[in-house]
Amino acid sequence: MKRFLNLLVLGAALASIAAAAEAPDPSQKLREQLRNVTLQLRSAQTESANAQAAQAAADQKTTELTAKTTELEKRNATLIQQATADKSAADKAAAALTTKLAERDKRLAETSEALDKWKAGYAQALAVARTKEDERAKLAAEALALKRTIADREAKNIALFNTAIEVLDRFEKYSLGKALAAREPFIATTRVKVENLVQGYKDKILDNRISANKR
Repeated sequence: MKRFLNLLVLGAALASIAAAAEAPDPSQKLREQLRNVTLQLRSAQTESANAQAAQAAADQKTTELTAKTTELEKRNATLIQQATADKSAADKAAAALTTKLAERDKRLAETSEALDKWKAGYAQALAVARTKEDERAKLAAEALALKRTIADREAKNIALFNTAIEVLDRFEKYSLGKALAAREPFIATTRVKVENLVQGYKDKILDNRISANKR
């Protein structure tokens, strides 16, 4: 760009010189033209310097923007990498948590099933216990009634035994008294028979009483 401006200024100067050669006062025109060319050259140089400075500033800005863009791209790549790692870790943690939840649900289901079985077993055992208790209470009542019956029969047995002994005693006395009153010739023989008969009945009564006690 600077070379183009120089050529432009040089062309303008040559044109001015050629025009001055045709003028009546060449030195005056030449000085004016030279002054104009000098001013234009300075202006062109100033514009060129300004353009160069602007270009340099633009290049600097471009370099800074490029560096910032590169830095942002690196940071973005780092963030993407970190986000990928975080997502992978989160996925692993979620999978582990899902597995733990599944195991917990399985244990809860097993515990609930075991509890239901225990409840059913407990209810069954309670029902059996109640049935056994009812049977025990029934047997206890029957045993008590049987004891009362046995006691009653024992009392009646004793009363009957006493009555039988009393009857036999009276029978023995009556028989002996009757024999004496009849003046039988063989009182001793009769006494022995009566005593043997009474003793036989007493033995039978005693045997029955002992059997009743054993029962």
